[in-house]
Amino acid sequence: MSIDTTERYRRALETRDVELALSAFAPDAVVHSPLTSRVRFSGHEELRPLLEVAYSHLRDVRFHTDTGDGPTRVVVYTARIGGEEIEEAAVLKLGDDGLIAEVTLFVRPLPGLVALMDAFGPDIARRNGRTFAARLLAVAAKPLLAMVRAGDRRAVPLAGPR
Repeated sequence: MSIDTTERYRRALETRDVELALSAFAPDAVVHSPLTSRVRFSGHEELRPLLEVAYSHLRDVRFHTDTGDGPTRVVVYTARIGGEEIEEAAVLKLGDDGLIAEVTLFVRPLPGLVALMDAFGPDIARRNGRTFAARLLAVAAKPLLAMVRAGDRRAVPLAGPR
């Protein structure tokens, strides 16, 4: 049953099918943000806009790992968001019914994570009727994204092996 659930989760992201994704989640499922421990999305009502935003921004999704034992699975994929590559690991905890009860997301590298924040934050705030927060997030993320991109291109290679 867990393979069927992770297969639906994977296929939903690859095809941007929100309904298919929701069919893999328990009605009261919880998703923990990769950006902060202060944000989590609970239940289908909160997951739907999150999935719609995610599916509108992620491109070139390619899953490369699906592993786990019992009620815990880990799926990992690469994708693009804007001009940045990301790799996301999702730790899926399955309930007794085999559906996803809880997901904790991890995203790397830092430029990809900040690009995700830049794209998702304003869109999610807007969908939740928080227009001022959406404008604030859109403005606040731009300098951080520029700084992280510059550091990744110029400073990080200086610290690496020769």
